[in-house]
Amino acid sequence: MIYKHLKFNLILAIISLFALSSLSAQVSPDAGKELFKSYCAACHAKDMRSAATGPALAGAQERWGDDAALYAWIRNSQALIAEGHPRAVELWNQYKPTVMTAFPNLTDDEIGSMMAYINGVADGTYGAPAKTDAVAKGPVEEKSNLPMYLIIAAILAGLSLLLTKIILNLKQISAAKEGEEYEKKTIWQILTSKGVVTFLIFAAVVLGSYTTVNNATNLGRQEGYAPDQPIKFSHETHAGLHKIDCQYCHDSARKSKQSSIPSANTCMNCHRAIKVGSLYGTAEISKIFASIGYDPTTNTYIENYGAKSEEEIKAIYTRWMGDQ
Repeated sequence: MIYKHLKFNLILAIISLFALSSLSAQVSPDAGKELFKSYCAACHAKDMRSAATGPALAGAQERWGDDAALYAWIRNSQALIAEGHPRAVELWNQYKPTVMTAFPNLTDDEIGSMMAYINGVADGTYGAPAKTDAVAKGPVEEKSNLPMYLIIAAILAGLSLLLTKIILNLKQISAAKEGEEYEKKTIWQILTSKGVVTFLIFAAVVLGSYTTVNNATNLGRQEGYAPDQPIKFSHETHAGLHKIDCQYCHDSARKSKQSSIPSANTCMNCHRAIKVGSLYGTAEISKIFASIGYDPTTNTYIENYGAKSEEEIKAIYTRWMGDQ
């Protein structure tokens, strides 16, 4: 009896171990996102390509070339430096005296989830909007309803003429029964009568008023208007991938039907830290810096910027882009 009881407990223990191992063996970019926010976001840039307090995380696995060493670094960087690991020492020499926080309790699956999230953000596969059939096939052309309206109007006009003709015939029959004379009118006389002309004028006034108000309402609104931008800007990256509120940049849209172009100071709220774009590198972000005289090398605004020549300004940003 005791043997059977021990055997039963042993089977339960084995099943529990297998269940726990199957739960822990899941690597999820979504879980990695939450872990990144908790452990990494304070020191590392969210675009994974820019250096902040800590290095850019995009391509970290390739640079280390050894996941075991990378995981050991994340758990206790100072221990790996003390062991003399070449990559650990290289990073320490680059960022010292800033010490990376140790996270000894992170499991392999949790670190793997963070790396999956980091790689997904870096290459644009995480959070990218799914392409629908409508997008794949291209924009659908809207068909005009004018032909349908014209057909309906023609049918109604025909019915009106037919009804008028029937009414005239009925009046003529009624007058004949009463022994009265009845002057039969032609279609032209009916169409040019005072009542019909008055109705047509009234309809023209109503239609003209509707058209005027509708055009005035749409004044200044252009659907699909896409001029060449002075700075190449991706709404898919900013509002889509990073989920920045549209009205954060286009503040005037709160009170106006025009979104307007955000000021360079608004851009600088983020781009003082994010200096390398995910699509265009330094090429487009340098235009923001140049527009307001910000030196990204020293993180300061350039004195007497307006008095500098184009060659001097070009030299500042060419040197910075070369360093990057």
